[in-house]
Amino acid sequence: MKSQKFRPGRRAFLRTIGGLGIGLPFLEGLPERSAFAQDASAPAPTFGMFICTANGVVQAFRQEPEKFWPTQLGPLTTEGMQAFANDRATGLLADYASKLLIVRGVNYPFGNRGCGHALGLTQCLTAAQPVGDAQSAAATGISADTLIASELHPAGVEPLALYAGLKGGYIDEKLSFRAPNQVRAAEGNPWNVYQRLMGLVQPETGASTGEAERLALRRRSVNDLVREELNSLMNLPSLSSEDRSRLDLHFTSVRDIENGMLAMATCSAERLDVPAIQAMNEGSAFRRSDNTIEDVAKLQIDLAAFAFSCNASRVATLQIGDGTDGTRYTINGARAERFHWISHRQTSDGNDGQPIANAVEVHVEIDRLRMLTFKHLLDRFSSYSMPNGTLLDAAYALWTSHVAIGPSHSFNNLPIVIAGGAGGFLRTGQYVDAGGVGNNRLLNTLITANGVRRDGGPVVDFGEPGLAGGLIDSLLA
Repeated sequence: MKSQKFRPGRRAFLRTIGGLGIGLPFLEGLPERSAFAQDASAPAPTFGMFICTANGVVQAFRQEPEKFWPTQLGPLTTEGMQAFANDRATGLLADYASKLLIVRGVNYPFGNRGCGHALGLTQCLTAAQPVGDAQSAAATGISADTLIASELHPAGVEPLALYAGLKGGYIDEKLSFRAPNQVRAAEGNPWNVYQRLMGLVQPETGASTGEAERLALRRRSVNDLVREELNSLMNLPSLSSEDRSRLDLHFTSVRDIENGMLAMATCSAERLDVPAIQAMNEGSAFRRSDNTIEDVAKLQIDLAAFAFSCNASRVATLQIGDGTDGTRYTINGARAERFHWISHRQTSDGNDGQPIANAVEVHVEIDRLRMLTFKHLLDRFSSYSMPNGTLLDAAYALWTSHVAIGPSHSFNNLPIVIAGGAGGFLRTGQYVDAGGVGNNRLLNTLITANGVRRDGGPVVDFGEPGLAGGLIDSLLA
């Protein structure tokens, strides 16, 4: 029996103005125009974002130090996390201690029998037996985002699948699976995501509606196309001061996203450079192999937050880096070796290179950069007002990696950081040990947190048939 679901109609799913896909935020004084217009008996929607990074983290391994996990299990406090912020990457999230769930003791259910990067990626959101290896690896089941979208989106509306970083052509996206052995292509260009969200291209074909060119030629924001209607909305007496603030933030966010993409395309501050935007669309700035990967990830996070705030999607994935992420970060002013080599601690994609003397220290600094990118998500999600608190209150965001530790490619004790309460479903402000469970139980918990139900109860059997099912009770409020 399928779950009882909140399945809004098209008009409620994405309210638009001016004929464009700019959904309106929650408006308490104008609920019929809000993106969250729904039957009063339906539960408030929750949102889920899954982020998977590459190459593991620096945690205690052989002679290597612990540089990731908090210092002790139990409650997380801002003061307590600040105390280890200079030593352990998760400490950089101290400002949001009460909104975090840090979870150790979660493993991929199927062992590493070849290329750990590909086999980990295929299990990350599926908990399914992988087949093939390296570039041919695939999951034999669907991913969690696919199930969530099939239950909570209108028919035909897929999850928002995003990507940051260079696709090297060896092991590219392998995170989101729409069907067994069928990976979902992830969009690595924020400009393309933006155009689709704003209705500047036809969703079915990707063909331009003509509005993008008009905006580009006049150096205008998509907001300018709906300025008259926006002003009329702002002047409605039924809107509270809080509603007006929500609208202002909503459309300021549109402009911020646009400006961020112009900076990524190195556009002139004097006017919008159409060739530069097209060059970005064809793969210049967003495909660079340097710290830009984090800038692209932040833009993709901004776009996901915007989509959630409009109720244009209930779930999104973001893969940061391909399977053997070769990003060459600049750390402390010096350009490091490719990240995959750093994670191996030697100048090789295999085991036949020369040792890299400062590899552990560089990997630590990359972990810290990645935590700061995740903190950007917390900042952004916290800035959106929703029917019951902020977007961070109404959502969850999972941050993990496709392997636990770089040198060993271990699938045990995966780095798991969850932010957000999913409408009160998750127990936040805690660092817990799940006890060595398979990640299918983590995914059961998060799918249920997103609002999917089976026969009125939680989802307990996602992933490979035969795995020990259920939820992770220590994550529940």
